[in-house]
Amino acid sequence: MKLTKSILTASALTLAAGSAVQAQSLSSAGALAFDNADTLFVGDAKAGLVHAFDLGDALADQSSYQLGRAQTFEGRTIFDNLDVEIAAILGVEPEQVVINDMVVHKPSKQIFLSVHRGHGPDAEAVIVSVNNGALELVDLAAADHSSISVGPVPTSATLEFGQPLNTLAITDIDYYQGELLVAGVSNEEFSSKLRRMPFPFTDEISTSSIEIWHAVHAQYETRAPIITQTVAELDGVATLIAIYACTPIVKIPLSELTDGAEVKGTMIGEMGFGNTPLDIVPYVNAWDGSSNVVVTNTNRSAASLSIAGLTAAEAMPEGEGVQPVFSVAGVDQFPLPMSGTMHLDTLDENYAVVVRTSPEDPRNIQLHTIPLPFFFDRADHVVEMNFEGSPDPFGYKAAPPLEFN
Repeated sequence: MKLTKSILTASALTLAAGSAVQAQSLSSAGALAFDNADTLFVGDAKAGLVHAFDLGDALADQSSYQLGRAQTFEGRTIFDNLDVEIAAILGVEPEQVVINDMVVHKPSKQIFLSVHRGHGPDAEAVIVSVNNGALELVDLAAADHSSISVGPVPTSATLEFGQPLNTLAITDIDYYQGELLVAGVSNEEFSSKLRRMPFPFTDEISTSSIEIWHAVHAQYETRAPIITQTVAELDGVATLIAIYACTPIVKIPLSELTDGAEVKGTMIGEMGFGNTPLDIVPYVNAWDGSSNVVVTNTNRSAASLSIAGLTAAEAMPEGEGVQPVFSVAGVDQFPLPMSGTMHLDTLDENYAVVVRTSPEDPRNIQLHTIPLPFFFDRADHVVEMNFEGSPDPFGYKAAPPLEFN
């Protein structure tokens, strides 16, 4: 199977189990995830489906592509003007390109983007990959394919300020030990949902409704969805760590997320009112061996939360709010120097990759690598050590010249 530069169309595909089906082309492409092998999951919120594509031999090893110089905290800009580059292969103007999500296939370090060609209900959905510094359209029609419905989702309803509610039908997808966890909203009154489904897909799907105490609003909430989530082992217990719209941090043992259950999530932190979470990504700090997650936001700095801190965090008192209203609260949050981040994932133990606005020109959307564990690129900043003849207490200038292949 090869990656081709042809736009996805509907065609007959084959399920992994071998039975022939008529494939549905992507009505939309949002949340992305990989299993532990080569299957790419695509959230199709408009159709209320999760698609699974076995990319197999289409995946290309990226180990020879130089990502930066981690020992001196230097990353690499893989693309400047990423939207312009994608527009060129789609044959549209850059303003018609919408980048919805990004995921890294960890074994190969290959980057994948879910993209809309155009805006609104007629937008065309495609998946774009980065192959050793080149953009390519992924030929999904050549992949073994299966899909599953997440159940009833909103259709024409809108939120207060006009956002179509069906864009929130699938907000995030995570793969954990043979099953998918899919967050989003339904068309029911108790609309915040978490769906669990085994993969390979069967007819089995478990749907839980989730209620939380939101300290900033000082009320119980059942509608606003999980925006981003991950699974962590907290004292040996598999636990969903979820960041909601308007940024409450919540933990829920997976054992409570059973079919038909109305679950009360435990709010353990607040990331700051007037903000929306974007991504939560696990990582290990190679300097001290600690396990952590990093959370990116629209209107706040990124923050690192330790797994130890999440484990020990107690529920924020119900019936009490957060004061002052824009404060962070609860579980300890270590701020990280990332701004303008749109999408984030880790490439390996040394680097993350971000879609971001350039620190020098916010009109420039970059695909850029950032060294771990501090998610910090020295080249983004002007400091004393940048000047010729300045002190070099960390020995950065003694490092070999950085030459990208």
